[in-house]
Amino acid sequence: MANKKFLLVLPALVLIVFILIIPMVSMLKTSFYNSPFGENGSFVGIQNYIKVLNDSGMGIAVKISFIWASIISSIVIILGIIIAYILETKAKNKKILFFIIMLPWIIPSYMGVLIWRSLIYGYGTESIIKNLFHLNTNIFTDIFAGLGWGIFVSIWLELPIVVMVLISAYQEVPRELHLAAKIDGANSLNTLINITIPYIKPTIITWFLITFANHFKDFTVPFLLTAGGPPIFAGFTSHSIVGITTTMGVFNYFISNTQYDFGIISAYSVISAIFVMLIAFIFLTRRTLSLKKFLTFVIAIKILSYIFNPGIILLLTIGLYFILLKKRNLFGLVVILDFSMMILNISIKGFWGGFDFIPIISLMWLIFKEKTPVIPQTKVKMNLKTIKMVFKYLLLVLLITIIMLPVYNIVNISLSGTNNIAITLFPEKLTFENYNRIFSEIHIEHNLKNTIIIAFLTAIIVPIISYPLALFISKNNLGWVLPLLIFIDFLGGVHSIIALFMVFRKLHLLNSLFGLSLVYATHTLPMATFLIKGYLDKIPKEIEETALLDTTKLKSYFYILFPLSIPALLVSMLIGFMKGWNGFIPSLMLLNKDSLYPLSVKLYTLIGEPGTSYPRWDLFSASSILNIIFLGIIFIMIRRPLMNGVLKDRY
Repeated sequence: MANKKFLLVLPALVLIVFILIIPMVSMLKTSFYNSPFGENGSFVGIQNYIKVLNDSGMGIAVKISFIWASIISSIVIILGIIIAYILETKAKNKKILFFIIMLPWIIPSYMGVLIWRSLIYGYGTESIIKNLFHLNTNIFTDIFAGLGWGIFVSIWLELPIVVMVLISAYQEVPRELHLAAKIDGANSLNTLINITIPYIKPTIITWFLITFANHFKDFTVPFLLTAGGPPIFAGFTSHSIVGITTTMGVFNYFISNTQYDFGIISAYSVISAIFVMLIAFIFLTRRTLSLKKFLTFVIAIKILSYIFNPGIILLLTIGLYFILLKKRNLFGLVVILDFSMMILNISIKGFWGGFDFIPIISLMWLIFKEKTPVIPQTKVKMNLKTIKMVFKYLLLVLLITIIMLPVYNIVNISLSGTNNIAITLFPEKLTFENYNRIFSEIHIEHNLKNTIIIAFLTAIIVPIISYPLALFISKNNLGWVLPLLIFIDFLGGVHSIIALFMVFRKLHLLNSLFGLSLVYATHTLPMATFLIKGYLDKIPKEIEETALLDTTKLKSYFYILFPLSIPALLVSMLIGFMKGWNGFIPSLMLLNKDSLYPLSVKLYTLIGEPGTSYPRWDLFSASSILNIIFLGIIFIMIRRPLMNGVLKDRY
């Protein structure tokens, strides 16, 4: 029986090994060899790593990734708290508002980014955004415009899921606490700050870290919107050119396209994976992380930073954190000193040479570990109710405008009879011809069929691998397996896609829709296992004990618990379906036959990277509307099971 029990983890284990572990091991091995075009070459030891460590562009890309992730995760959480609070407590017509706010969630990122690019940049900055709001939209020459609009689009894509999660968290706050606060004379603002936010603080911290970790290795937005952004002066190195939005994902993609030696590419990828692992370490140990473990993590990051950018000031700060290992009560003082030394270093070496993200991480650690302070109640007699009402409606109008503008823009282009980016709010020539052309000229139905196949295969594979694993974790009280799954999943990304390409080539899974669905299913595994395990844990043990009177334990898992878990299994299938439908990077890298392209890659080929000589905005827009219609239908179908028990009946 014990051996049969371990068979439950076999399907998931096989996929994890082949999709995540073997590519990482292969990448590590290749990094020690001279491997031109992926062919076996001579052993060179650490020579590839020496070349990588001599490239200051890598260190700058890491700093850009940190700044990028920090700004996005901070703003999206703050906005999420405000919007979720208004929707949950103040807004009327909740269902309509909720659907509008969820629209960016059903628009795939690869499509949403390109739509925003047409809105922001247009034709040489002649765009709707510039004409309407008179803003600087030159995202390819101005570093502030490139970074600012990149962050804006990322927040637009990320905000819906954060709002949904925070609304769910708000609903878990006991109403008795709100009533008690009201009796004590607290207004709604005091209640939000002193009761609601402290109560849901674990959810806020968790989603801040999830958002931070995901955007730390971001690729889609900085690549499709700005192609890495305008180059920064310090980014011109002997090995690479780094722009203001050249995150680690974009940096590794550029390296993989410009280097012929897979040994060098692998060395870059390994260094990137180390940084991702360190970020994942913070995420997974946030609740049990002692100060000593945190200081060890900080010292490791400091040493890595020193290797890329040696300097006496950075060396002194490393010494400060070593002192903290013995004198931990000086932590706050050391953080202040670290900030001061960073500012001094920036004044000497410039921003990219002197910026150090460790002081910021240390400050975040203090905030996350300490209790939320109680804010004194404020009693403002002036028209506070009127001010709050005006603020609420202004925010909702602005939010709805920002959400609906890209949708309206793509409809505008699709109905225009020309292949032009819309720079006005109305089509130049109203026609439905583009919708005929996507079928008659580019045969979008083939790409739609490929997308459906990938999505359905992913949806079928996800419960097959996640249900047995969730059973094994639940029945053996192995809660530590879930953080391990998340940690392993964090290792996937652009930095590992070349290694995955090599593994798939050996397994003859390149240009395979089934192979692609295996990748998406593996990356859905942690979330699906988490959902199913939570559902299994809530099933009364008496049901299983009664079933054991008539059958074996293994049979009870599949004849008794499986039917009872169908709601969670359906949700996991739906998440897998959306993962397969919206997938972009693996499809782009693992398919090279036009006949196999899903909608994501086909839409990308119609527009291409910034600077493409002849983008087909007319066909792209019509195909995008088709995609949105399909995803909208799917969202309406999955809304009830997906929200059931999460957002209750009010949404």
